Amino acid sequence: MNMCSKCRSTPVLSTRRDLEGQETSDRHSMRHSRLWTILIDIPLIIIVVALIGLFEIGVIPSHRAGFFCNDQSLAFPYRGDTVSTSVLVSTIFLAPLIVILVTELIFQEQEYNYREKTIASMKNTLWVYRNYIYGMIFNFAVIEIMKGITGSPRPTFFYICEPDTGKTCNGSEFVSTFECTSTRFSKWMQNDSYHSFPSGHTSLSVHCGLFIAWYLQKRAFDWRFRTVFVVPLVQLICISFAAISSLTRITDRRHHWWDVVIGFVIGLFTFLYAAIVLSRGSAINRTEKPISSSIHQSVKSLIYNPRTIDSVSP
Repeated sequence: MNMCSKCRSTPVLSTRRDLEGQETSDRHSMRHSRLWTILIDIPLIIIVVALIGLFEIGVIPSHRAGFFCNDQSLAFPYRGDTVSTSVLVSTIFLAPLIVILVTELIFQEQEYNYREKTIASMKNTLWVYRNYIYGMIFNFAVIEIMKGITGSPRPTFFYICEPDTGKTCNGSEFVSTFECTSTRFSKWMQNDSYHSFPSGHTSLSVHCGLFIAWYLQKRAFDWRFRTVFVVPLVQLICISFAAISSLTRITDRRHHWWDVVIGFVIGLFTFLYAAIVLSRGSAINRTEKPISSSIHQSVKSLIYNPRTIDSVSP
């Protein structure tokens, strides 16, 4: 009888050792991943962001496509932006972070204590937001490369740039070389006057709006809730923001319609990249307890479960 009890108690001890070994392995894997992030990922991101910034301020030169004299599609006056660059940038960086964090705090399991709930929410938020930012950086890079290669004039090109050769050319002559002579606009605005294709406002707002709407659908929407309108309302706001940011680029005469169409396609593809490829296996649609807590509970249930004790007793 004593030999039988020893046989039955062995799986409990073995399971405990397996769980402790799994915890050690997970911790080692996390440290290894963080090391690669610090040594490889972060420096690469800094380099890419720095190159984008150097291009934006004109340190890295871009191609100039030229223009036709008296081209009326490039002669619209500049009236400002309905969605300014500052509003766009602050929205695409802050709105997803706030929405994801609030959602994670709300939908964490109720048996968590306050500290565990906060830690788990922040962990999941950073994981999802990281994927979103990676897709956003990819979006930035594609847009800036295409703008630099094409050098397409905006509809407000003549008004902002005031090209020197455009004042002396005749008829429909094509002008391939020019210099901006405007004194009313900054150097950055003059350089930006021939960065029309594709629309950065469109691609970035579409990436942001679709990602938040997708995240809420995967993480927060459930027909069993007392209210099912809150999530669709937030999703509608996100999609509306993307639509307004895109369409006003045409009505403000800041982009041609084809710039907006291609910008939408780029935003759609970077969203799919962040949502499908990068977020595969992420914490979306599931809430996990901290590893140490789950292992502790599993070991406790195996060791102190009354049924287990009864089965191993002589």
